[in-house]
Amino acid sequence: MRRLLAVGLLLTCVAAAARADDPPPNYVAAFAGTTTTYRPPGGPWDGAQHDLVLTAGLGRFVKPTLALEVDLGPTWVRGDYAAFSIVPGVVWAFSPHAYLAARFPIAVDPDTALYAAPGVGLRHTFANGLTPILELNGVTRLDRNQGDLGITLTLGVLYSF
Repeated sequence: MRRLLAVGLLLTCVAAAARADDPPPNYVAAFAGTTTTYRPPGGPWDGAQHDLVLTAGLGRFVKPTLALEVDLGPTWVRGDYAAFSIVPGVVWAFSPHAYLAARFPIAVDPDTALYAAPGVGLRHTFANGLTPILELNGVTRLDRNQGDLGITLTLGVLYSF
């Protein structure tokens, strides 16, 4: 009986320690991004596209290193409103300081368009729950398979709770 209690106590301590290392399950996010370079279908590479994408959203870790996220926000090009998008995504936080993301922006206004935006990011979580991020993505339109490719750079911050 003593062995059973000792094993139970040990397993409880190990489980509590493992849970303490897991990130909080939920987070809110705010991002600002831009297209640094773009190659239109059949054309040469262009430079910056003078766009600004601002998004905010919610995420939840469904496993210690796997999160589901959805973000919403507008895009402006040269200061003019261009689109509003919903951005569902999956994030694999394979390291405390790096992650891979699979994002799927869906423009819903003024026209509908579907994109794929896989990326890689760097992050660091502070004790107060704030996590600044820097993410680099390749973006291509899926609903018109024309072979375009954009490279985007995003800065953001997450707050875990």
